[in-house]
Amino acid sequence: MKEQLSKPRKVEVKSGRLPYIHDSRTFDLADYLSQENLARVPTQHNWGNKIKPDKWGSLGNLKINNCTMASAGHLIMTWTSNIGKIHKPATKAIVEAYIKLTGYNPKTDGIGEPIEALKALKYWRKNGVDGRKISAFVKLAFKNKQELKQAIYLYGGCYIGINLPRSAEKQFYEGKKWTVPRGGAKGLGEPGSWSGHAMIITGYKNNELRAITWGREIIMSMGFWETYVDEAYAIFSEDFIKNDHTPSKINVEVLLIQIERLKKKAGDETI
Repeated sequence: MKEQLSKPRKVEVKSGRLPYIHDSRTFDLADYLSQENLARVPTQHNWGNKIKPDKWGSLGNLKINNCTMASAGHLIMTWTSNIGKIHKPATKAIVEAYIKLTGYNPKTDGIGEPIEALKALKYWRKNGVDGRKISAFVKLAFKNKQELKQAIYLYGGCYIGINLPRSAEKQFYEGKKWTVPRGGAKGLGEPGSWSGHAMIITGYKNNELRAITWGREIIMSMGFWETYVDEAYAIFSEDFIKNDHTPSKINVEVLLIQIERLKKKAGDETI
């Protein structure tokens, strides 16, 4: 993962995520994984490599604050591209989900208001995005790198909320990897000094992660993830199932049994 990233044209990207708010009802990935006889997670993997870097699309997030819904669209693309023909949600469908979730009026509300990632995930599970619902979602332990790799490999990616520093803006427009600046998490490196954002991670290798946002692939260091990400989720979806298994070899019957267990223990509102 040492190649130079392409420089995006200078546009004023949007964000749209409010800071993480703890909900004690949200189930933890560790409690789910402890019930599984998991296969060895490989040292590197990237579910996003079946999609060309210029084919992701921003799904509206260059114009309005719909990153929480655009991230859902990018996960749908990731999952479907790995079980057969890719399904790319139309920007109109992603924006429609944002409108229904927030009450946003494109004619009067400018770029729209940000929302909590958890609120977006609950909407996705109950109502669907582009006609596609998720079965459940679980929260990763804070800054747990092993759970991050498990979530990415076993469930086709990870949905994250991140407090981007101003230094990341400069790195983004210069086509550079996202890293913690030399001065640390202060000044230009202050968490959230650029924006609160939602995005997905599709892969990992060595001490780097592959992330998707604003229609392009970004590389971030693991140190950047540890410093600026304040919430992360594994999501269970039928869009990541083919021939009764996920591409990472989880049997769908086992998956459904565990989802039902989650619903009974955590409460249907939670997952």
